[in-house]
Amino acid sequence: MGKGLLAGAAAVAVLAAGSAQAASTELRRSSADMRGLTFLVGGGVEGYTSGLRDQIDPGLAYGVTVAIKPTNVLGIELGYTGAISDFNDSRLLTTDTSGPDIVRNGAQAAVTLGLSATPLQPYVMGGVGLSRYNVRALAPGFQDDTVGNIPVGAGLRLHIGSFTADARVNYNFLFDQEFALTVPPSDVNLGSDETFSSGGRYVGTINLGATF
Repeated sequence: MGKGLLAGAAAVAVLAAGSAQAASTELRRSSADMRGLTFLVGGGVEGYTSGLRDQIDPGLAYGVTVAIKPTNVLGIELGYTGAISDFNDSRLLTTDTSGPDIVRNGAQAAVTLGLSATPLQPYVMGGVGLSRYNVRALAPGFQDDTVGNIPVGAGLRLHIGSFTADARVNYNFLFDQEFALTVPPSDVNLGSDETFSSGGRYVGTINLGATF
């Protein structure tokens, strides 16, 4: 009889512990605001690849993102993206300027897809963007221009209550490179009249904000 009581008590304890753990997990999930409207502000580093890499040094990237998440895994974003960079002085003959040599201001729309429905959520993203390049230094072969881009990337997002933190890396395929006349404006033929640039722009940022 004593052994039966002990076994029963042990079974109840195991069930209680399992229920408590499940309740704790559910509480953590429910206490994190993963759905709704998210505001993020962040910064990081931006650089270029291919022929642009040797002429433009990596610089400071920054941005503001507004996202709506109708579910725990799907998000739709609109964002402002910007960066300031300097030309590689060993590659280009430029005049001295106060401040950055080239300033980029842009906007993008993107879709994010979470790989889990947990408060610590890895995700992938893709979208379309448009940037205006303003060349401040007098540099042969560079000019102001507007360039379209396709951003693709991945990130890790953390939700704690309404607080949201996001770390992201993305690569931007450029429609052309006409702000840099020293490299082919569009050197990848996609067939018909469509062309693309082999050069691109990479961005890594850390973003902080809240979800409501």
